[in-house]
Amino acid sequence: MKRLKMIICAMLSVCIVSVPAFGSVVSVSAEEDIDSLRAQLIELKEKESEYKTILSQSESEIADQKEYNDALVEKIKVLSEKINLTNESISKLNESIAENQKKIDEGNASIEGQLDALCTRLRAIYMAGSASDLEIILGAKDFSDLIDKMNLVKSLSKYDRDLIDQVNTKLDEIQVSKDAMLKDKEALVADQESLDADMKDLNDTLETNKDRLANLEISKTDAENVLSSLGDNKTELEANIAKILEEQQAEAQKAMEAAKKKSSSSESSGNSGGSSSGSGSSGEQKATEPATTSEEDPEPATDPSPIYTPDPTPSSGSYVWPAPGVYYISSDYGDSADRGYSHSGVDIAGPMYSSIVAADSGTVIATYSGCTHNWGKNGDCGCGGSYGNYVMIDHGNGKWTIYGHLASVNVSEGTTVSAGQQIGTMGSTGHSTGPHLHFECRLNGSTYDPDVEIGYRALM
Repeated sequence: MKRLKMIICAMLSVCIVSVPAFGSVVSVSAEEDIDSLRAQLIELKEKESEYKTILSQSESEIADQKEYNDALVEKIKVLSEKINLTNESISKLNESIAENQKKIDEGNASIEGQLDALCTRLRAIYMAGSASDLEIILGAKDFSDLIDKMNLVKSLSKYDRDLIDQVNTKLDEIQVSKDAMLKDKEALVADQESLDADMKDLNDTLETNKDRLANLEISKTDAENVLSSLGDNKTELEANIAKILEEQQAEAQKAMEAAKKKSSSSESSGNSGGSSSGSGSSGEQKATEPATTSEEDPEPATDPSPIYTPDPTPSSGSYVWPAPGVYYISSDYGDSADRGYSHSGVDIAGPMYSSIVAADSGTVIATYSGCTHNWGKNGDCGCGGSYGNYVMIDHGNGKWTIYGHLASVNVSEGTTVSAGQQIGTMGSTGHSTGPHLHFECRLNGSTYDPDVEIGYRALM
């Protein structure tokens, strides 16, 4: 009964760590179903990642287009102010031109008055008897000709000449001012036409940008809808996977109960205090038999490369070194500030598919070989709990060893093995970042430092 309690305690401790800890008894179809669902889940997550990228790009482009749109609106605002200022300048210039035209009209009226005075003056000259000069003046064809002829008239007084010069100067000044204003108006009109063309281009660009924004918003909405649908599908797949895992756990519980009954039956028929590695002839015969693989054990996740299987090297403790030829310790037993958690075993890292052997003779009491996720990962794939594919061996006297993250399992439950006998190959199944062996020692169900048995700390 004491040995039975130890077996139950150890099994329950493994079940706490691993949901499908005794997954070898789960039907192959269930494993195929969960692998299929996980494959779908991986594909769905890839699509989800793809559409998240599309959504992110759409949001980024929308932000850029909105920023560009704001810049266009601001530029249109500035241009509108310029157009308004130009229109105001043209309006003021038109007023100035009108004023100058009014001055010209007034100047012409003044000239008419002055001409009348000149004619009066000429009549006076006529009355004075200067008929020859009068004839010259009266023969003028126009005002300019009149001025020319008047210059010829030597009899005109200085007052008359000054009067004519004053009128001509005033008319010239007004005309120059008017011409300058007309030239300025032409320049302003040209500026206005250019500004109007720029305004049209900006408005066209703004409309194009609005269309682009509308299309981007549609793309964003489509991506959000797809992501929502993918999220629903992911939730459904995860629920189905959880359901299968629950079924596996139930099967594992049945396997544990069967193991308890089997252990109880074995204890009642065995020698008092004997272990599965006892020296009896029957036990020795079993220990020398080659390891067998359960018919339900699936093939390794990938085609293995040639397996390095050197002769087992005895360790400094009582156990054989479980990974012959591989001595790199990647993680030791116990608490670690770097890890942030307590490690229940020692990790021995090495080449994929390196040989893994039994550290001591005993009986295989549990295996799991249904994990096909044989690659480095940052999380738990859900196979065999954190162990992935594993083998558990009872060495008697309350001692157990566990070999986790295996690529392949070469033994099945109930197989009797000898120290140094190959039981599997090194892998990276379960919660594993790379190929290594998780070697765990238990006494009466509780873990203890494997250094006691294999002296691994001398290698660190």
